Amino acid sequence: MKSLKEREWFFSQEKEEFVSIPPRIIYNPDPHYDMYRLKTTRQLVADINLDFNLGLDTPFIIGAVADMHFNVCNQDDREDEELVYTEKCRKWPENLKWAIPAAKALEACDFCDATVVLGDTLDYLSNGSLNYTKANLFKKYPDAMVALGGHDYTKQMQTGIPDKLPLEERLNILRAVWPHDIHYYSRVLANKIIAVVIDNSQTKYLPEQIEKLEADIARAKEEGMIIFIFQHEPIVSKNPAESCARAVIENSGAYKTTDIEANPKFIGGAEHSDEVTCKVYDLITKNADVVKAIFAGHWHSQFYSEVCATYKNGGEEVHTVIPQYILSGNPYHEAGMLARIIVN
Repeated sequence: MKSLKEREWFFSQEKEEFVSIPPRIIYNPDPHYDMYRLKTTRQLVADINLDFNLGLDTPFIIGAVADMHFNVCNQDDREDEELVYTEKCRKWPENLKWAIPAAKALEACDFCDATVVLGDTLDYLSNGSLNYTKANLFKKYPDAMVALGGHDYTKQMQTGIPDKLPLEERLNILRAVWPHDIHYYSRVLANKIIAVVIDNSQTKYLPEQIEKLEADIARAKEEGMIIFIFQHEPIVSKNPAESCARAVIENSGAYKTTDIEANPKFIGGAEHSDEVTCKVYDLITKNADVVKAIFAGHWHSQFYSEVCATYKNGGEEVHTVIPQYILSGNPYHEAGMLARIIVN
């Protein structure tokens, strides 16, 4: 963590107006994102200003990055037939091509008060990728909170072949080196914010997350705190008023429906409504008095969504929305991209 003086200097450097739209990024020019490029160090920055009247002496700033996709096959990996085939078939990205943008984004996050990574840190699970991640993320930024993405535990990437190693064994490889629990981790920030890092990388939530999330929600209500959800995949908004989110689906070209409020590609949509997922989805969306924002990656595009939500006030159900901020991936930006979540 940099000193206050260093942090003030870094983000006070001259800024360039963000005028172009890089590939796979949708930017809705409204107050949800204030985007600019730092003139000297060149990072693309999206400021997200959130005012909850928390009574903080100074704003608390969280640096968030998404989808770094480290991919390395070392000599040991070339003894593994799965990884040999992955290295042959995986055409994007080239070997560690995106390491420099990711490193610059993480360096900028180090000038914030906390750092969160929103999944797909690894492009595929190999010894080389994991060793690079340990050295350049876990060791350099030991306090970083790192959500799990689907790429992180997949050895077969772009091969069309299922992984041979059972999922639980692949997850155990990550558990052995990850800086915290891979499925659910929470930390109190500035004595006012519970940062919940939750695994939804399988396009669903998991049974062990229910009790932990219930406990964090109860604590937030009892102690007058708020909750931020950090995860890899966005959740369905069930909001017919969405517009910018529809645009990103159309832009990606990968999905046939533009109905964001029901799109099954978002968690909570029709194809992913198992009982556990519905329970966690309801815990998030029916406690909007304390769950105040959701942050995700996965789509390699940037857009803002408002998730229909409720909470109880004296026995009466109040209808509201929870803002959901989806961040662009790092590979498309020369010096990386980060969001500064500025909380008052």
